[in-house]
Amino acid sequence: MDIGFQLIAQSEGLPNGAGTDENLFQGCAFSPDGLCVLTSTTSDSKLRLYNTVNTPDDGGQQLVQNWATALTAQGGDTVRSYCWYPFMNSTNPETCCFLATCRDQPVHLFDAYTGNIRATYRPFNALDEMESPTVVGFSRDGSRIFTGGFKTDRFIHVFDLSVPGRESTILRFGKTRRSSDGQKGLVSSFATSPDGRVFCVGTYAPGSIYVYDERSGAQPSGTILNGVCIVGHGKSHSRKKRRFAVMEEEEKSAVDGGTEDSVSIFSQARVKWFQSRAQGGITQMQFADQEYHLYSASRRSDAVLLWDLRMLSGNEDYQSEPIRGIRSFATSSDTNQRLEFDMDCNTNRLFIGGLDRCVRGYDTKSGKLLGTVGGGDDGVFD
Repeated sequence: MDIGFQLIAQSEGLPNGAGTDENLFQGCAFSPDGLCVLTSTTSDSKLRLYNTVNTPDDGGQQLVQNWATALTAQGGDTVRSYCWYPFMNSTNPETCCFLATCRDQPVHLFDAYTGNIRATYRPFNALDEMESPTVVGFSRDGSRIFTGGFKTDRFIHVFDLSVPGRESTILRFGKTRRSSDGQKGLVSSFATSPDGRVFCVGTYAPGSIYVYDERSGAQPSGTILNGVCIVGHGKSHSRKKRRFAVMEEEEKSAVDGGTEDSVSIFSQARVKWFQSRAQGGITQMQFADQEYHLYSASRRSDAVLLWDLRMLSGNEDYQSEPIRGIRSFATSSDTNQRLEFDMDCNTNRLFIGGLDRCVRGYDTKSGKLLGTVGGGDDGVFD
């Protein structure tokens, strides 16, 4: 079933990069004011900005327009991550900027009008070497920059937007790189709640999502998800396999005194199903309008998952009882590549790209599939 969208613009073909490598787009991101689209390309390592196209007021048919690049900024090397300044408004040039990080490069703040670099932020490791992050993100108020995904240690560099250079605050996930405490894996994504009080960190191998309260430093307020049965993360990690015993006791008590619906919702099988869909590694996270609803996508997973942060474990050992997912949205994404999703909170719609050359649209309230948007020449990754 088609959702009913009309194609109004198509981007121009991209020139090939170095050698014979094919130049491909790496996702895209709408600006906060909805007037621009930012993307990056693989072979030539460029950031490209497009202006959105006006739609006909009467809703009638129109010819497909050739969507030309409005601005190009050179990334230096392979672009790893980019994001818009959260208060970007095209009528105020001072707010028109975006962050980007590339391989073996510091984090740059680009001007969205000229493509020039406004500021540079340099994360340094314990060996006093500049190390490029895997992912970057802004805080909800836009005053700070989060950078993560470093290979040398488990930490996040937090920069003050107004203070370029190497000065930063380091938030650590554990005492050392190999210690058993804290979150494991390479940081792959950030998400900040709408009220700005908590932020979530997702990782690859093991796939995990941790919730951190900014009011209490870097201490996790609870674990949403953690990798299960992943090799090479210390002896204490193997003890986490026994955490489902807690669920068995809860299920038994529900049978004795609870309702049949509660047994179904909080069953051990349901928890394991959500765990298995995310343990391959988190690729994207995004909060809904409600500060307690978090969406996540993972590698080699056939669904986008919805988590309710109000269902965190209240135990002192927050890893002993995993949070339960409350809904899943199916897609075709059996790949290690990053397949992304986006939401239209005004219409309660969730759009998910897939390998089957279409975008699926869901109603976030009911979880019902509204239809698909097809027509792609290859898999739709954003």
